[in-house]
Amino acid sequence: MEADCGKVRDHDEGKKVVLNGWCRYIRDHGGLLFVDLTDRYGTTQLVFDGNLKKEAEELGKEYVISVEGTVRKREKDTVDPSNPTGNVEVRVESFRIINKSKVLPFEITEEKEKFLPSDDLRLKYRYLDLRRRRMVNNIEFRDKLTKTIRKFFWGEGFLELETPILVKDTYDASGSRTFITPSRMHKGKFYGLPQSPQVYKQLSMIAGLDKYFQVAKVFRDEDPREDRQPEFTQIDLEVSFKDEKYIQGLIEAMFKKVFEEVMEEKIELPFPHMDYLEAMERYGSDKPDTRFDNVLFDLTEELSKSDYNIIKKVISAGGKVKALKFSAEMGRKSQKIDKKKILELVEIAKNLGLKGLTWLYVIKDKIESDPPSIAASLSGVSKQMMSKLDAKDGDLILIGSDPSENILLAAMSRIGRIVGLVLRQAKKKYAFLWVDKFPLFEKDEVTGELQPMHNPFVAPTEETKDLIDSAPEKVLGKRYDLVLNGMEIGGGSIRIHNPDMQKKVLSKMGLSEEEIERSLGFLIEALSFGAPVHGGIALGFDRVVATLSGEYDIRDFILFPKNRRFESPLDGSPDSVSDKRLQNDYDLSVKNDKKS
Repeated sequence: MEADCGKVRDHDEGKKVVLNGWCRYIRDHGGLLFVDLTDRYGTTQLVFDGNLKKEAEELGKEYVISVEGTVRKREKDTVDPSNPTGNVEVRVESFRIINKSKVLPFEITEEKEKFLPSDDLRLKYRYLDLRRRRMVNNIEFRDKLTKTIRKFFWGEGFLELETPILVKDTYDASGSRTFITPSRMHKGKFYGLPQSPQVYKQLSMIAGLDKYFQVAKVFRDEDPREDRQPEFTQIDLEVSFKDEKYIQGLIEAMFKKVFEEVMEEKIELPFPHMDYLEAMERYGSDKPDTRFDNVLFDLTEELSKSDYNIIKKVISAGGKVKALKFSAEMGRKSQKIDKKKILELVEIAKNLGLKGLTWLYVIKDKIESDPPSIAASLSGVSKQMMSKLDAKDGDLILIGSDPSENILLAAMSRIGRIVGLVLRQAKKKYAFLWVDKFPLFEKDEVTGELQPMHNPFVAPTEETKDLIDSAPEKVLGKRYDLVLNGMEIGGGSIRIHNPDMQKKVLSKMGLSEEEIERSLGFLIEALSFGAPVHGGIALGFDRVVATLSGEYDIRDFILFPKNRRFESPLDGSPDSVSDKRLQNDYDLSVKNDKKS
């Protein structure tokens, strides 16, 4: 029988099998040659003996071979309990080399990550990196999720539709950088690559295709970041005549299905909700990791009356003071947060732009510090401070201060999450959270101009829409984000379906009539032909897969990702194009700055 390398078992003893795969490990034991033959499905041990052993000595690592042989049980002292095929082996009776392999640029091994080659080397030879069992498991896990999600939406009556990849560039309206590609047939004109199927799924709703979903490839020309790639995948959906509760309930049911069928676990429904302002006030983040007790306490008023000059200067400059408290069991007594770890956190705080980070210990109802002078300068307000924190003996307190509230909140949120992960104090393995009631607009920190907090298509709430002219910064949007373990894995909204309101929002962003018409005139016209109430959500599928796997590098779940500079070591992209081709096909030229 023809089998894969993960299929043979005890009950196949005595059977003739044909196996194909790669020679992963080769061991010469004198009269016997052992080869671990590997494919996507697993590994089977081969045994070459007699005259065949001599022929097999030319085999090298990662040679591709086909063998025929007989399955037999291993000797008891050679059984490998960690391998599903570890009770048996195949005594090879004939084999042929399908292809040889050059000397490998790195060992294909399942050893710990510290033994892996550099990221760029792994990505240059990604096809070799993908042969590792961990990587195969990651790709298969992603495939299982995709299949389960597709089946779920088909079962709910959704149409799987494909929106275009070559689209109109709407940079003026979105304010986000898009990739553009020139047209050969229309020289001097460009397509944009979609940051999301947003406009086209709205047009599908106007067309009457009331339940749409797509496993969509999208593109964003943004700055590199750990959890970001220039091209990525979204689970995208849109529905008509439904509200936020329907969409959120639908996504919860989808995750329930995923956990039951793929994770083989149960999750609690419905997911909890938190308003945006509450999330920022309590956690300093609109994507809080609620597995941990990382609630922020505002100590601005209490510490303004202290003798701690560093913090008093920040407060006098209009800044604020926030504190994190970690319980005795998780703090000092755990021995996991020592002075070395504290100094690492101080360095992280500096890199995040935070002006000051102070740590204190509560010892027998008194605060202590290193150096002691800090605790002495806070002695006059220590009781009020400990009362507000409900601090107890052994607790660790981290205090941050900065003139910029944005920097303060971002830094303290990050530090709280780092400490939580170090202490492994998670109350649950998976913490889902809906964050609601986002402002429709936010002010650009540089220009002071209004810009959409998410995108310009979010509908204002009924309670606040009348404020759009008099106080636009107070308008709330029908927007909702889904957070899992401190990672924003999705965001959606009910959309603007009224053309006048859509124009109003775009004008509040500072766009002229001409700019609105040029960027989104086609959508506004479509909205004027009887657009239904509609809304949806987009889930960052790469983030979903990584987070459910307990990982944080989305590249390990993408077949051929880019590196942290958004380059592909595998094929050398992005690459230059000849001047001749640019001129002849696109009537373009590249300005080369030799000084740079």
